[in-house]
Amino acid sequence: MSIEERNLEIVNGKEVWRYFFEKPKKNYNKYMYEMVNYPKHLMYDNEKVSTYKGKWNEFFQNDNDVFLEIGCGSGNFTVKNAEKFKNRNYIALELRFKRLIMGARKSQKRNLENILFIRKRGESILELFSQKEVSGVYINFPDPWEGEERKRVISKDLFEKLNIILKDNGKLFFKTDHQKYYEDVLELVKELSEYNILYHTNDLHNSEKAEYNIKTEFEEMFLSKHSMNIKYIEIEKISR
Repeated sequence: MSIEERNLEIVNGKEVWRYFFEKPKKNYNKYMYEMVNYPKHLMYDNEKVSTYKGKWNEFFQNDNDVFLEIGCGSGNFTVKNAEKFKNRNYIALELRFKRLIMGARKSQKRNLENILFIRKRGESILELFSQKEVSGVYINFPDPWEGEERKRVISKDLFEKLNIILKDNGKLFFKTDHQKYYEDVLELVKELSEYNILYHTNDLHNSEKAEYNIKTEFEEMFLSKHSMNIKYIEIEKISR
């Protein structure tokens, strides 16, 4: 099939590229076309995503707790969690086509039924979830945006959104290799009356949490090349 023919591929009455771009492009990422091949593990149609807001139990066909990873990379962390905790449902957000495909492939290969990848930004979580629908959120090694800290994913704006979607006593789990980001998040949470720091360490792999830690791809790569410590924070939404 030629590039021109692939660009005209139709899915549910719609050319594939239209699910991702407002205007046509001369060339598209080859992984874009694979997005349609994993309907059980990958969702890319924004209209379809919106129909499950507040009803993810219908998608997973159970009433298990929902856990969210923002910026999941190629999915190793969420896939490992889904394998380990079969009584939880996992939703992972990522933008890059290749990473989403890799995560979906891993999930399909393992026949996991409690995991879904969605092509969405972390800022869009209010489009995905209703009030108190999520039990826990994972953010692993986000960009620290040195010199442009206002762009960081962990911010007051994020916590305002988490106020809505997190259940009472729901948790945010944060890992980073960046000391200043770690310190800034600790200071930020102290300013928020709705949240409490349950646990933090600037050396995760030599802490009491080490045996329970599930490593991300970045974490494994980082540890093989650097001796810097991994920082970790658990934050709880206070029940009112």
